[in-house]
Amino acid sequence: MVDKNTSNMNILSCPIDLNWEFFISLMDYKNQLFVSNKQSDIYNFYKSFKDVDSLIKWVKERPKGNSRIIEYQGNEEIIVVIPTIDVNGEFAIRCRNEIFRGLHIIFVESGYGNYYFNYAHNCNMGIKKAIEYNPKWIILSNDDMYKIDDIDILIDQLKKIDYKNIKTVFTKPSEYHSFYAYLAKNNLFTFNFKITFDFTIWMIRHNFEKLKLILTIRLLYFKFKRYLKINIITPEKYFAQIFNSKIIGNRKFKFINISAFGIFSGKWLKEINGELFDENYINGVEDIDLSINLNKNSYDFDFVDYKIGDLIGQSLGKEELRILKNIINVIYFNKKFEKYKKYI
Repeated sequence: MVDKNTSNMNILSCPIDLNWEFFISLMDYKNQLFVSNKQSDIYNFYKSFKDVDSLIKWVKERPKGNSRIIEYQGNEEIIVVIPTIDVNGEFAIRCRNEIFRGLHIIFVESGYGNYYFNYAHNCNMGIKKAIEYNPKWIILSNDDMYKIDDIDILIDQLKKIDYKNIKTVFTKPSEYHSFYAYLAKNNLFTFNFKITFDFTIWMIRHNFEKLKLILTIRLLYFKFKRYLKINIITPEKYFAQIFNSKIIGNRKFKFINISAFGIFSGKWLKEINGELFDENYINGVEDIDLSINLNKNSYDFDFVDYKIGDLIGQSLGKEELRILKNIINVIYFNKKFEKYKKYI
């Protein structure tokens, strides 16, 4: 094992830095609202920006948080990059002892209480370290996974794929990786339908927290509706599984989303200097952005019949708070609308 610290501080304790004049910057103040566990704080975070341009400016200036590289030696033809909170935690131990045993593993450890954690940045950081070994393939995996197939199955299948010409390899579809998703244009009927449907679900469940979330999201939608033209439809969105494309929006572009688990050519990643993800995303939608680009040309990707399980949302969480925080990423994605105009 090689342990390389990026700082002398304890990585597992990463508080917001305050200088000894007790000065709290506006960046820290707004970030505390954003990382809060209260819906009201997150809503106030969005309210604090006068327009989308100021919101995006804050996103681009937001620090990337602390992290360190920890490596476990193994087969360097295929290197695994795993962002994790704690390299000695349950998930990381399962990855190195069960799922990816025998492969060279690069953990990017962010630590607990890392208020500026940025998933995209930490992934890129690990990939940049991995390409130093000139591997044929680099696997990028979340840590909250579990073993289904033996890793030898994946190794044998990757040997049959041309890493010099294929950029990425998708596995057989799973609940949270290599699944089909869509881009769609939102319309007024779509929005009104979502309100009605969500409210009906609340009436059935009698869930006050659900209603508060619905109302908060709708208020934010009206605030930023000019910048929410593109809807990202994934299997997570229950209404998309029930109603056809004309009801939920004008579905135009179908793509395979890597999400929690992706396999990439080491040669290609070296060509792009390890900059796989757009680091302006804050722990969401960066995989959508990347996957759309990867799906543009069918000759850029291939498939393997390898199964690995997803525990889903164990590290970053899911449900209401994650949905609210992800609005900032959907807004940023929509700001890049011109890039995807030809698909819509």
